[in-house]
Amino acid sequence: MDLFDWMFIVSGFIFFISMISAVLLMANKKWKTIKLFGVILAFLMLPIIAILINYIATGKELKFTIYLILILSYLMAELLLDIVFKIDFRSKTSRHVPYIILEYAACFSFVFGTLTLDLTIGWIISFFFWTLIGALVYCIIKLRKNNEK
Repeated sequence: MDLFDWMFIVSGFIFFISMISAVLLMANKKWKTIKLFGVILAFLMLPIIAILINYIATGKELKFTIYLILILSYLMAELLLDIVFKIDFRSKTSRHVPYIILEYAACFSFVFGTLTLDLTIGWIISFFFWTLIGALVYCIIKLRKNNEK
C-alpha cells in the first residue's frame, strides 16, 4: 500500500468517527457541537480530492474512482446543504431520502474500498459502519422518546 491508500484508510476512520459523534450529539441535542463535525467532514474533501487525482493519474481500478466520487458527492452535499445554504432538508422526506441514499453510498464506498485495500483494516472500518448504524438507532429511539413526553 502506498501513501494514498493509507490516506483513504485514515479518511475512512475520520469519516466514521465524525459521523458517529455527530449522531450521538444529535441524540443528546448538542446542536452547536455538531457543527464541529460538519466542518471536519468538509475538510475531509481535501484528502479525498487528492486521492482521487492520484488514483486517476496512476490508473487505479475504476471501482476506486467510483468510490471516491460517491464519497466526494456526499461530502459536497453535506457541505452545501448544512453549512453553506443551511437548508432544512431533513424535515421533508422527498429531500431527505436522496441524501440518505448518498450517505450510505459513501459509507459503503469506504467499507468496500478498505476491504479491497486491506482485509483486516476493512473489517475494522466495517465495525465502525455498524457502530454508526447502532448510533442511528439509538438516536431515533431517544428522539422519539423525547417527542412523546
